[in-house]
Amino acid sequence: MIDLTKKIQDIQKSPDVDKYSEEGIERLKEQLKNYEGEDKLVWWDEIQERLKNQPVKPLHKTGITLLDNVIGGFREKQLVIIAGHSSHGKTLWGMNLVNCLKQLNPVMIPLEQSAEELIEQRLGNGFDVPNILSPDNLATSVTTNWIEERIVEGIAKYNTKLVLIDHLGYIDNLGEGGKNKRENLAYRVGEVMRELKGIAKRWDVIILVLVHISQTDESNPPSTKDIKNSSDVIQESDIGMFIWRKNSLQKKIRVYDDRTLISVQKNRRTGKNQTIGLSFDQTTGWFKEDNGWVEAMEKSAQMAVEAEDEQEGWDF
Repeated sequence: MIDLTKKIQDIQKSPDVDKYSEEGIERLKEQLKNYEGEDKLVWWDEIQERLKNQPVKPLHKTGITLLDNVIGGFREKQLVIIAGHSSHGKTLWGMNLVNCLKQLNPVMIPLEQSAEELIEQRLGNGFDVPNILSPDNLATSVTTNWIEERIVEGIAKYNTKLVLIDHLGYIDNLGEGGKNKRENLAYRVGEVMRELKGIAKRWDVIILVLVHISQTDESNPPSTKDIKNSSDVIQESDIGMFIWRKNSLQKKIRVYDDRTLISVQKNRRTGKNQTIGLSFDQTTGWFKEDNGWVEAMEKSAQMAVEAEDEQEGWDF
């Protein structure tokens, strides 16, 4: 069948494609009628029937009620991004999710800070340290191939189903023999996202990737347009979460508090988008649900819009 496929490709590329005999093309079509390879064409009702006989894939709930209600729980083969400003809690939120799903024997690949640094930070603050798998040593050039090897090791040894990568900006397939060397950064970032999506599907795992944003104004929560370097980051993801820590300027110094907003702005499976309020618990070192302040903020914003609309209505 490989020879037949090559023959068809040769015909398509040929400058004399219009001159090929109808008889020769008909013979190729006859051969394809009997093709039974893995990529053969099938009707959707056949696929639907096959799905009936497959076990139902589990939904992995985090125990965070509002989040579980929105996304329905995480599923294997999903690529999830967690995007936000530096110092707004991306790493902590990612670790929080991993801790909620520790039964999936998670692997964390910490590229911005080492595992030792993260452990020392939690111990220094009197917080418990979650039991997470991490590489003992990081490669000098972190590529998607290297990440895939670590994921397969986790699956083989520990039946890993969840992977956290911190963060996207450190992955670049430009090591020795790397491809896409002549492409621009946006293209390369898109290729990394596509390869991570392929790894999630190939090995039946959930991959969480932390992503920086380009937004300069920290006073407002970020959105999909603030994703840094490539639009493919949001396009290739199954779930897009944005994290924002409540803050204010006091005497020209930005001051943060413990209230944190998670905004689900991409949700391929259920289509539901929602903002979720959390607060950081200084005694446990983890987030807890706290949606009251978000509801109050949204209500205040809505009242401001309505007041502005009313004022415009009186503007003669």
